[in-house]
Amino acid sequence: MPEYFVVANSFAAPFFSDTSEEYAKGETPQAAMVKFRKRYDHPAGLFAALLFKNADACYKKKKPLAVWLSKEAEEQEKQKRQEKKPKRKGR
Repeated sequence: MPEYFVVANSFAAPFFSDTSEEYAKGETPQAAMVKFRKRYDHPAGLFAALLFKNADACYKKKKPLAVWLSKEAEEQEKQKRQEKKPKRKGR
């Protein structure tokens, strides 16, 4: 069963989040992410997690194989995308 590298952030408790790094096994990246989410144990809860082929891929800024975002993290990403969109000029 393949092993993947996961970087996760907890919700802020109370001022900043905790970052953790660990390995997760699964038949697919998505299956490994599900296993990671089920066993993640932080009093503030899971805010976001990125899963990479290995630690080297993470630190070389490669694209993650799987991403998990809480509803709050999804909302933040949505707002960032909207802020980056060029504003259309009215006619």
